[in-house]
Amino acid sequence: MGSGLPSEFYWETRDIPLAGQPIMPISVYTLETFVSQEISKLTACSPRSIATEFPERSSWLNQFVLRRIFHNHVPDERAPLAFALLRRAESALDEWELSCDAVARGVRTVSGYFKALRHFESCIAALWQGVDFGRRALDTSVFQKGDGSPYERLNFIYNKSRHFDCHALPSGDLHPLWIANDGIYTREQSITFDELREIVVMLARIANNILTGPSPTEPR
Repeated sequence: MGSGLPSEFYWETRDIPLAGQPIMPISVYTLETFVSQEISKLTACSPRSIATEFPERSSWLNQFVLRRIFHNHVPDERAPLAFALLRRAESALDEWELSCDAVARGVRTVSGYFKALRHFESCIAALWQGVDFGRRALDTSVFQKGDGSPYERLNFIYNKSRHFDCHALPSGDLHPLWIANDGIYTREQSITFDELREIVVMLARIANNILTGPSPTEPR
């Protein structure tokens, strides 16, 4: 390209109306001042899809309703919880797959980066809500304060994304969350793509169990 700058300084700017070239060198200062903090360090990330592990996810809710109609496998008093878990599991899995697709399409453009971040934020929200519904139903805890577990960090990042004060962000930060090469970060906590994926899989398996659990007329 003639400028001698490292490849990480080149961001595709075709989605910026005033850009005169499809690709142009952008400095670290420009990226982190006008797009997102830490974004200049984003060189490659590859969250792994789980779509093939749950091929029937788009029909989970249909199957659940039909099975209740014909087998009543979930009693009336438990149906609201089952619906809440199924809906969050489906949403978390869908948003995870959309995140993976957005990353595969490229996060080296402004719109591509924020599309991927939006899907990760939505995945995290559905994921924590599903975990929290299950936790409360079982009257248990999924982490102890300060244990540093993936669940504690997921909870922190979920709350950070939903309840942050735009005027209280650290100096120079534009967003409470950002995408890094290995996961999603805040100034205080982070969670890796592998850790997120494992929790999505866990919630998806719970959804499958809700669908495949024995009905009152089937052997246990």
